Amino acid sequence: QKPNIVMLGADTLRADHLGVDGYHRDTSPFIDELAVRGTFFSQCYVPSARTAPSLISLLTGTWPQSHGIRTNFTSDTQTSLDASSLPSTLRKAGYETISISDWTGSDFGKFNLGFEKLDVPPDQWNLKYLIRQGPKDIRLFLSLFMHNRLGKKYLPEIYYLAGVPLTAHLGKSARGELSRLARSGKPFFLNVFMGTTHPPFGSDYPYYTWFADQAYAGESKFAMSRLGDPDEIIRSQKEPKEAFDLDQIINLYDGSIRQFDEELRRIIDHLRRCGLDGNTIIVVYSDHGMEFFEYNTWGQGNNIQGAASPRIPLIIIDPRQKGAGRHGKVVRSIDVMPTLLDLCGLAIPPSVQGRSLAGLMAGQHGACDLTAYFETGEWLAKPPGQHPEHLTYPELLELLEIPDESSGTLALKPGYEKIVNLSRDTMLRNDEWKLERLALNPRPLYRLFNIRQDPGCRIDLSAELPEMVQALSKLFDQL
Repeated sequence: QKPNIVMLGADTLRADHLGVDGYHRDTSPFIDELAVRGTFFSQCYVPSARTAPSLISLLTGTWPQSHGIRTNFTSDTQTSLDASSLPSTLRKAGYETISISDWTGSDFGKFNLGFEKLDVPPDQWNLKYLIRQGPKDIRLFLSLFMHNRLGKKYLPEIYYLAGVPLTAHLGKSARGELSRLARSGKPFFLNVFMGTTHPPFGSDYPYYTWFADQAYAGESKFAMSRLGDPDEIIRSQKEPKEAFDLDQIINLYDGSIRQFDEELRRIIDHLRRCGLDGNTIIVVYSDHGMEFFEYNTWGQGNNIQGAASPRIPLIIIDPRQKGAGRHGKVVRSIDVMPTLLDLCGLAIPPSVQGRSLAGLMAGQHGACDLTAYFETGEWLAKPPGQHPEHLTYPELLELLEIPDESSGTLALKPGYEKIVNLSRDTMLRNDEWKLERLALNPRPLYRLFNIRQDPGCRIDLSAELPEMVQALSKLFDQL
């Protein structure tokens, strides 16, 4: 029988805040157990720290330059993808394909990824949808009464309100699907994606108290403050580290991770009770990480320094074989699709640019020379600490338009697409070298680091090794 696949993802989950990656807090006891049972790819990188480009790369096995989605703000005409996707390929092979998500996962339904059954919200980047939510105080009040079947059916814009945790609801829906799928006997692919660890890190009780200072009485006691409307979010992007209660925000973030971990335990326990655990591949993943001013910026994908945004946890468990434990070499999220198809004995479509990791999972630790690519996202406002000669463009609200007023979808104005792409900082990384390319005016600035000798990337070797810079920089043009 073909193996089932269950993918369990959390938006904005950093790898280095998990116990299995050496974090000092007990944020992820169950995820740590899963890592021991399977293979933990500790150096997995996404190509973009924006949800839509990252998820599409994950599910098509292609770089953003190939599938064409490099921003969250895409028009209705851009949602039809040319590349083969994991759900569509599995569906052709006889699998039932299902995706469940909260407000962070509307892209699973927005793009033609091939899911047969969708339990996800409408597109969040839509002016009509945002207007229907009403003023901030009204929508927050209504959301207290709309987290039920009635609200989900008749007021989805309130039920799926951004920033309000739906972790327990998603877990219940996932367990219900597993019960149904166990009765059907048909092979399935179930994807569950949660916004539990996404700003404003508003977890349920008791998780927001789990790591918090009980004496704290500031405005971020229950969730990160000043993220209530678009103007607040844009303004916050420009503020320095001193403007945030950073210690408390990280406490909230870690508590959110603990809630995600507990919900995963409930889902996997139910998988076992349904008798599906012996033939179900489990994947734990994220779309990107989060910056907490390690290098002068906060948020997602504003910086190529460090690995806070591009590095994600990737754990794959195939119950039919012994796990390979911790794998410390560089892999990419585009390698997930070919890996899963390989494990299922299915052909990998020619459009896929990633490589199967199935051999590594089986303990074949031979040559694995992979190069990861990462690019910064479109910024909401100019990040603090940016190089004075960096290419620039206006803030987000000036970049957007509504191409089709009947749909209300927010999209990047075509006139700004070129400068936004030219202004992206980019990074290449393999097991030995990291090359950074900063989009300065009039020409890019390159920085080269030897990862093995200088893991903190403090010593720039670009002036000493220009031939290495030239050799690696050629890879940018091959994506």
